[in-house]
Amino acid sequence: SFEYLRFYLDFHDGTGFIDQGSVAIHVHDIPATNDCTGHSIFPIKYAATLKKKTSKFSDCEKPLLPTLRVILSWSIEPPVNSPDWKPVWGSVMNCEVQIRPSLKLHFPLVDWSKYLEIAVASPSLTVKQLAEITQIDLSQVGPQPKPHLGELVKISEKINVPASRFAFKSVYNMIKYPTSEITLMDQATLTKANINWSELIDKLGVIFPKDTSKANVDYEELECIGLDYNLESLVATIKIKKNTGYSGNLCDAGSKEYISFWIDWDNQCSWQYLNTVELKVHDIKMTGDGLCYSVTLPLDATYHRKLCTTPNVVRVRGVLSWNVPPSNTDPDKLEFYGNRVDAHIQIKPGVVISPGDLFPVFNIIGGIDVAHVNDITGLTKPGSFFAYNGLGVPTDAPFGGVIVLNGPTFPGHRYRIRITNLNTGTSHYATDTFTVVGFLPHAPWVQYTNQIPDPVDHWYNFLNPDQNTLNVLARFTPGTEDKLLVEMEVEGAFGVFSKIIQMDNTAPVLQLKVDDDGDCTHYAKGDTITGHYYVYDKNISGWSFWTTWGGNANSPGSVNTLPLPGNSFSITTPADAYPCGGVSLYAIDKTIVNSQSVGSPAWASYNICLKDKK
Repeated sequence: SFEYLRFYLDFHDGTGFIDQGSVAIHVHDIPATNDCTGHSIFPIKYAATLKKKTSKFSDCEKPLLPTLRVILSWSIEPPVNSPDWKPVWGSVMNCEVQIRPSLKLHFPLVDWSKYLEIAVASPSLTVKQLAEITQIDLSQVGPQPKPHLGELVKISEKINVPASRFAFKSVYNMIKYPTSEITLMDQATLTKANINWSELIDKLGVIFPKDTSKANVDYEELECIGLDYNLESLVATIKIKKNTGYSGNLCDAGSKEYISFWIDWDNQCSWQYLNTVELKVHDIKMTGDGLCYSVTLPLDATYHRKLCTTPNVVRVRGVLSWNVPPSNTDPDKLEFYGNRVDAHIQIKPGVVISPGDLFPVFNIIGGIDVAHVNDITGLTKPGSFFAYNGLGVPTDAPFGGVIVLNGPTFPGHRYRIRITNLNTGTSHYATDTFTVVGFLPHAPWVQYTNQIPDPVDHWYNFLNPDQNTLNVLARFTPGTEDKLLVEMEVEGAFGVFSKIIQMDNTAPVLQLKVDDDGDCTHYAKGDTITGHYYVYDKNISGWSFWTTWGGNANSPGSVNTLPLPGNSFSITTPADAYPCGGVSLYAIDKTIVNSQSVGSPAWASYNICLKDKK
């Protein structure tokens, strides 16, 4: 079944909660077992991700802190624009979040006139070339520089932040590099401010017992870790608890929260380090009891999948540390600020692949799991849904627009995609260049890679998982109404992997006719307006017909109308009818468009002006 989550944002501007859309998580009955530590695998932690649709911008001087609301509902999708709706099975949660402001750059005090003059006169020059010509050091252009320890002392005295917080990084480095020149300078700075740095070393240098999961969480705390089942990313949620203590406001560099991720793939009580992700935090005046943030780490489970007959529940761990990275060798170690959280997640089932295996396979076509596409009709099966957001799609839906293929990667090898039109018998290899999005654990957080096929034999290179987090293998636009056979070949591997899809790139055909002899002022108030409307699509989903004046306008339909001229209508207008109006017709089909949405819509309308009755 499905767990549905609908998100809302309230920007506290009087508009109220604005619907951001919904996602769903595919959930199943999983037998109750214990992990290697003897603890139950329940609860299993899932996460859901949704890109916000409401754009709001702010600068660093005025933080934008909307309230995020999410409604969880099992089996029934929460209705749109209903932020107060209460689910039967589920819950509602609110949290204050922070929208990232526009970047404030620090510009060195140099004469930019020559740079701008040449840039205007020679627009083909790159930024780097302009900098070389004008001898401007662009490395000095960037975010506001981090304040040094002396500045932090002055700032923190005003806002009451203790030395154990603002001087933490400096003291940490004193312990690590006791005789360095910077250490001696920082010790002198603290001494001048009447701060006993020796006591700080004793306090902050305490080694916590290995069985302790929580260090100092006065300022921040890792609250949860789970798996985004759709995107297959680990997600950690962090709560920032105070207004100050983060080394500067949004116009400053601030400080960093580090979250390291660990996993026990085979339930052997042996942690494997995955990666550490950064989160920038700042001093922000909150209205509630905290600000909620999350970080994500794509999880490459290629060599750890099992068949659906064997539920694959594994342990994961997140370790939070402020301003210094946590250990990447000791999963139990905590720094002075932070904590750790363990959880169980469920790995999505799939093809079992072992290291060294090499064979052609893709598991998603047109946004739909290949198992949910009928091998004969090329249409979706009952119960189909989008692989990356869990939202349902109609049964017997065809495909249109851009077709995206996703599947496992085998770095170091090459593949190609052959497309055969089963109606015409013609075939060709995909040759489209496309861009894939990868992951970085630090700013700018994403990386982009262009996939360009070999111009002779049309082979693409398999990419590393961090370069291609959604494992996109191809993007092509057939632009046909025919049935296609899509095949994947891997260089040096035996056989092909294939799937049939039915294309539909034609929107519904509509026709709307009013019996007025071509004169939109033919009717008078009180007259009965007559005519016909026609809807046809070979994969129709639904249509609706309505008029300004009501009458006997048909209720929405889910099948095509009668053949041309279509269904008839008659609308008796009131004697005091509003004079300006018309009739309208809307239809939508079941086509999966561009591998990410459902329905190609079509509209038709006709204006009618009612005369006064003589």
